Amino acid sequence: MVSEPANVIAIVPMKPLAQGKSRLSQTLSADQRADLALGMLRRVVLAIKAASVYTIWVVGGDDRVRVMTCDLGAESMDELGKDLNDTLKKAFELAFEQGKSALYVAGDLPFLKAADIHSMMQASRSQGNVTLAPARRDGGTNSILVPLGVPMQPELGQGSFMKHLTQAARLETSVAINSSYGLGFDLDVVDDLETFQHMEPGLLERLSNESKKDLQL
Repeated sequence: MVSEPANVIAIVPMKPLAQGKSRLSQTLSADQRADLALGMLRRVVLAIKAASVYTIWVVGGDDRVRVMTCDLGAESMDELGKDLNDTLKKAFELAFEQGKSALYVAGDLPFLKAADIHSMMQASRSQGNVTLAPARRDGGTNSILVPLGVPMQPELGQGSFMKHLTQAARLETSVAINSSYGLGFDLDVVDDLETFQHMEPGLLERLSNESKKDLQL
């Protein structure tokens, strides 16, 4: 069954930390942005593990990303494609080759919990729905569960949620929509940072501290 965690491989793409969260550069220094990204990645990987999805591929990143990934018991993989969507497409194919469904999860979800991951798998049901989690702000997609063998192509970017719905209709594939709290809020722009600091006071400092946990560097 698709909804069994053992039948799912989670895929979390990451940029090198120096390249990430560039839209926060007017507010945060390069070091602060790197710590923020790494702290969010840690929360995401731990939430996926807590949902009993034990095969987690963190794709791309840099040395700090790789060290944290390995320390958390996930698998670090080199960049697979020429851009994010090409990388995810290839990662989905690798998951299918192993007889698993593919679960994309964005790496910048600071409020992600195991329950959010469980809800993705429950929404897929045994009949094999593609499950989409929309971003609350820009019409993007923060998570996609693609059952084994469904030829769904990732089209991430602004407005991607409607693109994924349109593609699923074209493929005549059933779709479930998951609007759970932790999957809706990705941190990408200054307004997000200000809003999230109200939602979780001290968030930036807490994520910075979490970015340094487990690391051997």
